Amino acid sequence: MLEKILELIKAGKSIDEISDELSMPLEEVEGALKILESLGYIERVESGSSACESCPLSSVCPGSCFRFKGKVYTVTDFRISGQR
Repeated sequence: MLEKILELIKAGKSIDEISDELSMPLEEVEGALKILESLGYIERVESGSSACESCPLSSVCPGSCFRFKGKVYTVTDFRISGQR
């Protein structure tokens, strides 16, 4: 299930969209995201002007993260040896 969630994050899906697509409670998706984050597969993107420069959504975002109440994650380059 973590692999599927990681794929959906790579596809740019929001936490709510992942929850809907996988028919999982929102709390379970959030828990899975915490696991992926602790393993180094994803990292949370902080909102704010300095974070906007490195945000993967900067090309489509109007720069109004202060109004956004959700969490945004990006996939890291972390790889377990032997994994692709």
